[in-house]
Amino acid sequence: MATVNKRIMQPQALTINAIAAGGLVRHNIDAGYDDVLQNPVDGFELAMADFLTERVRGTFTSQDWVHLIELLTGTVGTSVFYERKSGTAEATGYMKHTLNNPVIYKMSLNLQHRKYASVDGSYECRAASETEGIADLWEMLDGQATPTAVSALRALEITACTHNSVAIYHCTGLKLDIEMPLMKASNDGDVGYTAVDALLSGIKVSGTLTFQDAGIATAQLRAAVLLAAARANLALTIKQSQGATAKTLTIAGVKFTSVGHDTNSDSKEPDEFSMPFIITNNATTPLTLAGANKIITIA
Repeated sequence: MATVNKRIMQPQALTINAIAAGGLVRHNIDAGYDDVLQNPVDGFELAMADFLTERVRGTFTSQDWVHLIELLTGTVGTSVFYERKSGTAEATGYMKHTLNNPVIYKMSLNLQHRKYASVDGSYECRAASETEGIADLWEMLDGQATPTAVSALRALEITACTHNSVAIYHCTGLKLDIEMPLMKASNDGDVGYTAVDALLSGIKVSGTLTFQDAGIATAQLRAAVLLAAARANLALTIKQSQGATAKTLTIAGVKFTSVGHDTNSDSKEPDEFSMPFIITNNATTPLTLAGANKIITIA
C-alpha cells in the first residue's frame, strides 16, 4: 500500500464574525445529528434508524482577551481559520475552514498570575435556509497560501484591583463567565437549525476572584469585608505583554456570594482566598451588554 499523508495541525489566524481573534490556542468543531430515531425492532435483530437535525457547533480558545465582549455582540457572519498541512510546501500548505453563521452565546475569561490570559467561546451555527446542513455550515478549501498572522493583545497579570473603595492586593486570578440564553429550532422539514438566537434577556454573568490579601479592617479580614459589601464595580488593572499599555477591566454590579479560605501548614505558598460573585442588576440604571451602562468594559 502506498504511503499517503493527509494530516493537518496547528490551527491559526482566526477571524470570527469579522473580529480578528489572535493567539488561537484551539478550535473544536462538533458536527453531527441531534436527533437519531430507532424503531422498535419488531422481530428484526437490529433496529432501523433515521438521522435528523444536522448540527455544526464548536468552541475556541484565544489569548486575545480584549475581544471578550465584541465576540458576544458582533454581527453574525463567518468563522475562518487555517491549519497547516503535513508534508507540503509552505506556499500551498494550508487548509482553510469556514464555519457559516456562528452564533456566539457564551464567553469565558481566565486571568492567572503571570500566565497568558485566555478567552473561551462557544457557538452554534445557523442554517441560512431549510436545505442547509453540515456540508453548507462547515466548508473547507485545500491548498491555501500562508495566512496572514493575526496579532494578539495578551495579558500577563493583575496589578491592581478595587471593589468600590476597597483595594484588594495580591490578586492571583479571575475567572469570568458570560452566557446568553440560546434558542434554536428546526421544523417544517428543515435539515438543520434555521432559528438560532442568542437572547439578551436573561444573561448570566458570574465569576471568581482569587487573592492572597489578608489585610484587616474593623477586625475583619479583607475577604469578610468584601462579602458584606453591597454590589459595586470591580475594577482590575491588567498588565499587558511586550510592554503594551495596561488595560482596565471593569465589571459592574459585582456582589460577592461566599468566601473560601484553605490553610495548609505544608504549603509553600501564602494562603489564598477564593470569592465567587455574580452580577446583579439595578432598575434605575439597568446594565446592558453593549448599551450605555455596560456590564463589562475594557479600556
